[in-house]
Amino acid sequence: MEILANETSVTEIHWESEAQEIPSLEESVAALTVDAEDAEDPQAVTEYVNDIYEYFRQTEGRRAPSPTYMSKQTDLNSKMREILVDWLVEVHLKFKLRHETLFLTVNLIDRFLERKCVARTKLQLVGCTAMLIAAKYEEIYAPEVKDFVYISDKAYTREQILQMETMILNALEFNLTVPSSLQFATRFLKIARATKQASQLTYYLLELTLPEYKLLKYLPSEIAAAAVSLGCRMAGMPSWTSALQTHTRFAESALLPCIHDIFSILTIPQPKYFAVRKKYSHPKLGEVSKIQPPSPSFLSPLL
Repeated sequence: MEILANETSVTEIHWESEAQEIPSLEESVAALTVDAEDAEDPQAVTEYVNDIYEYFRQTEGRRAPSPTYMSKQTDLNSKMREILVDWLVEVHLKFKLRHETLFLTVNLIDRFLERKCVARTKLQLVGCTAMLIAAKYEEIYAPEVKDFVYISDKAYTREQILQMETMILNALEFNLTVPSSLQFATRFLKIARATKQASQLTYYLLELTLPEYKLLKYLPSEIAAAAVSLGCRMAGMPSWTSALQTHTRFAESALLPCIHDIFSILTIPQPKYFAVRKKYSHPKLGEVSKIQPPSPSFLSPLL
């Protein structure tokens, strides 16, 4: 069964972002404080960083997939998506790609599946091609098409991957710049002045969310804030501060549903898919997946 190219595209659902507000004096002072130590680093772009994240907040809903798009697929379901993303985590690790590449890959897959009906026999092709596109966008030295032919055990030819690349880019109208939960979390961790362990735990939690279709109902900034709260709490840090509330624009109480959903993924007794857990068991990533997950009472202070 081939891709149903003639199927009507799913209408993109845009989530309304909040109207832009003029930063308060407190917000402005907090922003200056957190970025002061990087003022001499041109890569930190401290003059523009708050404008950049304001733009991210305004666009994150417009570039996010609909949380119900899978209902339009006739030959796929959320479990197949979970298997695909779990495999792509392994591919990402094997190719030694940047974290940003993985998050963009998953976003491209979801947005493409929102617009086109895909046969299950072509889902892996979509995944390989999405990672190829994401790597071209994010990496200095991206894997080549032949590498994806090899990694898929020659299930697809070079021509099929290139054809799918054209289909994905046209379907997404070449809109590849998207705010991810990773980008928001990196900013929030800096504001929290998080320890190395808290940061690694946060990134671990974020990657655990990638295969979970049900978490598409949350915006990237919300997932990031919830992961930072939970990661800091697990590392023995204050889970939420006034600076975090100011910069994230979330009260910790508003994040509770998302925190509980992430916590439930973390504490699954016998998970079927281990790619993220295996990845974060490595010493370079702090072996944070080996940390015994806390009991449900761990969240009781938030209730």
